[in-house]
Amino acid sequence: MTSNSELQGEISALCCLVVALASTLPLSSQIRLWPAFEQIADPFRSQLGGDELRGFERATVSLASKRKVIG
Repeated sequence: MTSNSELQGEISALCCLVVALASTLPLSSQIRLWPAFEQIADPFRSQLGGDELRGFERATVSLASKRKVIG
């Protein structure tokens, strides 16, 4: 069984990958990326409970803090 620490490490690695991928997009796509994410993520939030929602929000905050529009 995977521990919480291992899962958090995996999520962190995935967050880094997503940020790296997003930074390679053209500027016009980078600007549209976060609003598109929020539009897709909102319905999922209502389906998550307790620990799942906290983990989802933690990953979302991590991604938001790392995002930069690179021109």
